[in-house]
Amino acid sequence: MSAAEPTVAVVGSVNLDLVARVREFPRAGETVLGSDYHEAPGGKGLNQALGAVRRGATALVGAVGDDPVGDRVVAHAAGRGLDVTGVHRVAGLTGRALITVAPDGENVIVVAPLANGELTAGHVTTELDRVAPDVVLAQYEIGEAPLRAAAEWCAAHDARFVFNASPVRAIGLDLLRACDPVVVNAAEGLALLRASEALRPRDTSDVAALVSGGGAWRPADVARRLLEVCPSAVVTAGGSGAFVADAEGVEHVEGSSRVVAVDSTGAGDEFAGVLAAELAGGATLRAAARAANDAAGALVQVARDQR
Repeated sequence: MSAAEPTVAVVGSVNLDLVARVREFPRAGETVLGSDYHEAPGGKGLNQALGAVRRGATALVGAVGDDPVGDRVVAHAAGRGLDVTGVHRVAGLTGRALITVAPDGENVIVVAPLANGELTAGHVTTELDRVAPDVVLAQYEIGEAPLRAAAEWCAAHDARFVFNASPVRAIGLDLLRACDPVVVNAAEGLALLRASEALRPRDTSDVAALVSGGGAWRPADVARRLLEVCPSAVVTAGGSGAFVADAEGVEHVEGSSRVVAVDSTGAGDEFAGVLAAELAGGATLRAAARAANDAAGALVQVARDQR
């Protein structure tokens, strides 16, 4: 990687995705038959890095097991142009994600972190020192210690820390203040507000609405609330686009009505990866969000096994 060109480092999970298509999602205690099955390298970290590398030089920092799956996913990442020097090999199994996809493209995902849980703060710091990226993108499919190491490295080296707070867990106020932006979808944004004391609204009626399901909370409201503690925030809303919040206020980046979703798996990751790459290339947050929205819209129109 040339030090002269914009770079992104993605600190995150690397998995093998086990994907089954179903006519409808099973209810509790029910078994349904799948109409199709395939396996593909994935994980939020790898997926986001693949989105970013299509726009600029990108390094992946993560952990895989010493099993054949680890060899497979690392080879896949390297073949797509990623710098995989920072993908650490540990004893045990590479992470897995169990994914079911409905006919309308919606999906349900269960992730078993496995080797991803062995990623250490020291390894993250060492690799970020090596790559010296302009933007670091991370998610919550890794532990809090490596996540904090990434945020602290950015603060010490004047790099931009982009955090996709998914899957949602409670997040400390100090970490939220480092996110520029924090990226969530509308449902994750509501869950993040409910899970994090620092983000709970002060108005009693708003608290009641949020705890009962957030029906009164729109994506723009979530973005505005996140902006009270983060330098910037992006709340995605599927086909409705995204809501960008920063010092200039909240802006709606509209989606395209022409998008017909085939498989929404990885759409949020594509959005986050492209957003990070565009920011590394000098785009404003709003321009980066528009590019990311277009890229995610294009992705969902293609079946996962054909990407």
